[in-house]
Amino acid sequence: RMLSEKDVDRLFDMGFDCSQIVFGEFAERFGLKKEDAYRIAGCFGIGMAQDGVCGAVSGGMMALGLAFGNDAPGDLSKKDALFKMRDELVKEFKIRNADVNCPELLGQKVHTLEDLMLTRPTGIYKDCPKYCIDVIEIVEKMLH
Repeated sequence: RMLSEKDVDRLFDMGFDCSQIVFGEFAERFGLKKEDAYRIAGCFGIGMAQDGVCGAVSGGMMALGLAFGNDAPGDLSKKDALFKMRDELVKEFKIRNADVNCPELLGQKVHTLEDLMLTRPTGIYKDCPKYCIDVIEIVEKMLH
């Protein structure tokens, strides 16, 4: 069963971020423990502290890499195919949400964990569960 926005909100309340939630959703399918996925994705949330791509999208990219990434030296055709999937994920996310940049999606920058704790109650993250679900849906489609 796929996560709901309510499930995502519950995971946020438990201290996980968008990248961890999205990557964690796919990890076990490819032989990675969810706890390991949470640790791997731990630095990618909040748009890598606001100078980057939405953490949910980063988590989706990690899931695509786990599923389709090249692991043999010189396997550039597999890498090229993965980059096309990455670009498709970004394109589809932008169609649904207009942007892929975290500060643009939130409407402001959040740099530190303290900032995050101060701004969480203000509602700037109200759409983040939707962003996570959007990425999970897009990646799920790409896996089939």
